[in-house]
Amino acid sequence: MKNKTLTLIGGIICWLLFGVFLIGVIHNMGWINQIDHFGYQLTQPTYHLKTHIMIILTHFGDPIIIQVLTVLLALYLWWQNRFNESLWYVLLQFVGYSLVILVKYNVLRVRPSNKLFPANGYSFPSGHTFATVIFVFTLLAVILPYIHFQGARIGLTLIAFLWIVVIMVTRVYLRDHFTSDVIGGFLLASGWWLITNTFRHRLSQWLIKPITKIHNRN
Repeated sequence: MKNKTLTLIGGIICWLLFGVFLIGVIHNMGWINQIDHFGYQLTQPTYHLKTHIMIILTHFGDPIIIQVLTVLLALYLWWQNRFNESLWYVLLQFVGYSLVILVKYNVLRVRPSNKLFPANGYSFPSGHTFATVIFVFTLLAVILPYIHFQGARIGLTLIAFLWIVVIMVTRVYLRDHFTSDVIGGFLLASGWWLITNTFRHRLSQWLIKPITKIHNRN
């Protein structure tokens, strides 16, 4: 019960911080511009080889690719008769990403100018960041229970979070997003993950109940 409470509090904090960024972006507040400028400066300088590497890396956070990987993972879990987990992680990714679309088309923030890599749609929050965070958290939730060596668990977690950071950096460097976009994407995804997982047992039982009935009949 204590862990669930802490998880819920963590999720609420993430969404409250996301709300702060959302208001800041909508009203084009000065501190948002300062964060955007500071984050962009951290990714500099720009040169050809670096840009080429960033373009390659940013594909590892492409929402379409991430969603395909999510489906493949879900199919594997289904094949392992882990129906509950299979449905749950698909729900987290696909329903969660609808939050990104909802916010994007209400905020209508235009992307940065002089993009180094083509990107369509609106800017806030970052879809690449959101999809990557949910998928990385999913992988950790699936894999970590089977790793008992503490050093390996820590190492895997660090690599996973490095993946998220790299995607966030590539989006800013390529001028496809402002710094506040990727921070917003991270906060929205983290809040979604933490809050929904607080109620996971209840929600997943509701999801799996019809399939369990069909499975038992067969």
